[in-house]
Amino acid sequence: MEGYERARSSAEQAVVRRSKVFNDFPSKGVSFLDITPLFLNYQDFDVLLSYWQQKFQDVELVVGLEARGFILATAIAQKLQKGVVLLRKKGKLPGTVLSETYSKEYGKDEFEIQEDIFSHAPLPKNLHILVVDDVLATGGTLCASIELVKKALAKNNIKQYKISTCVVSSIKCLSGKEKIYEKYNDVSIDVIHEI
Repeated sequence: MEGYERARSSAEQAVVRRSKVFNDFPSKGVSFLDITPLFLNYQDFDVLLSYWQQKFQDVELVVGLEARGFILATAIAQKLQKGVVLLRKKGKLPGTVLSETYSKEYGKDEFEIQEDIFSHAPLPKNLHILVVDDVLATGGTLCASIELVKKALAKNNIKQYKISTCVVSSIKCLSGKEKIYEKYNDVSIDVIHEI
């Protein structure tokens, strides 16, 4: 366990070094946490990914949320040698889709997933899915993504699964983590750094 805690601590230090808060962006009263500098530094980005690789080694499928979640999910999936599913904003996926509207810190939005996405690859009986995003604020984005994944699993008659989530940072005062736990007590949330 000592190595695991050391890896987590190193990941948090990397995130703190490479992230920046912009106040009143994208609108007045909103604090925007920018983690894109983390992607510029291969070593710090790899420290984060290696920690998640260690923590989620039993995951069979990674789900990324548009847009920075795509970068994180794809990188983690490569480390784990697993497939990745992308949740997109409304109107960007071909074929039949399932959708979920959600509220966020500064408005409303909608995510979509292809209805048959889980039919494109053989999946194990007890599927462990990791949903990845960059920042957890109000919890609306993660709640919508969890709901969409569950809808798609049901459409594909997949009944035995576990969902975990991970984010780089969480804005603690917005209580997003608590809101997710209220709605989904069977989902774990790994937050590297809380501000």
